[in-house]
Amino acid sequence: SLIGITIGVAALIIVTSVMNGFHKELVKNIIGLNGDINISPTHTVISEHEQLIKRITSYPEVVKVIRVVQSQALASTSKANSGVYIKGIDLSDLKDKGDILANTLEGSFTNYTGNDAIAIGSQLASILGAKVGYTVKLMVPSTVSTVFGTIPRAKNFKIVAIFSSGLYEYDAATILMPVSTCQKFLALGEDINFLEVKIKNHDIANYVSREMQKEFGNKVKISTWQLNNQQFLNAIRIEKITMFVILSLIIIIASFNILSGLFMTVKDKIKDIAILSTIGATRYQLMLIFIVNGLLISFIGTTVGTIVGYSIASNIEFLRFLLIKISGVKIFDPAIYFLYSLPSSPQLIDIFFIVTFSIILGFLATIYPAYRVASLDPIEAMRYE
Repeated sequence: SLIGITIGVAALIIVTSVMNGFHKELVKNIIGLNGDINISPTHTVISEHEQLIKRITSYPEVVKVIRVVQSQALASTSKANSGVYIKGIDLSDLKDKGDILANTLEGSFTNYTGNDAIAIGSQLASILGAKVGYTVKLMVPSTVSTVFGTIPRAKNFKIVAIFSSGLYEYDAATILMPVSTCQKFLALGEDINFLEVKIKNHDIANYVSREMQKEFGNKVKISTWQLNNQQFLNAIRIEKITMFVILSLIIIIASFNILSGLFMTVKDKIKDIAILSTIGATRYQLMLIFIVNGLLISFIGTTVGTIVGYSIASNIEFLRFLLIKISGVKIFDPAIYFLYSLPSSPQLIDIFFIVTFSIILGFLATIYPAYRVASLDPIEAMRYE
């Protein structure tokens, strides 16, 4: 019973910590790379965007508004082709974009200037077989008229930096370039087609976006990180609840073991219980013996499980590398789970809930055996012993 409770508590702490860490890291990367609130045009470009930015910055919750030009494109090198997402953003604004500047793997963003400079994600560089200094041809859906007819707009760009954002999906499909470079490439003139808004508290993004939508009407489309990733965030939340319910069965089974063990002890100790009753032990005292016995098993198992679970949850990335080294199997593939590392974030509130849940189940398991002890007639018990 003690081992069962230990395993159940440890498993619950580890799983909830990983789910918390996964949610925390994913939200941090999503917000860091894409902004709390996103504003896009109802048509091609955001008209009078400078005036719109002034109105947005007047909101007390808004910290910063970032001008962005974006488009889908096809990236080609001599080795491979890949569909990409090009994003025009200035170097001064990249400082607020997660860990991109801090995680420059090759090259430097000091050369992130001019009409042909781009920075690409590390996974995209691997897909295209490209390195710093290589030329990448970009082709966008918009067309340009020539003497030979209408052809897709295309241009060659030089890679000046390769970065890692911390989010696999972003690194596998993103190309960054200065806003002015992207405007010229897409023939937008001085216009932009996207705004990213950073606010003080990202949890109220939906509320702020609704207020903005009321003010700006149908001139622009406003979305938030919560709405854009609603299905994914709901899936994580449901998975966490489901895993908790499934792993709770381990503790429940261990609690039934406590119940059955104490019940058999009552059967084996009928003579001793009867003797204790005849020498003055009250029913309450007899019940307390079995309740304390069961609670000790529950308390010790929960304590050991908490220590083991917290220790593993706090060092789970090290253990992952150790398992990879021993087994040779790739664990937590970033192509599937979006993140490069296995995150873990033990929360005291979750640990408290798990510990309380385990001890309560252990206590409930002692009630029936204790009731059986209290209902024993010492004279009848002694007669048959």
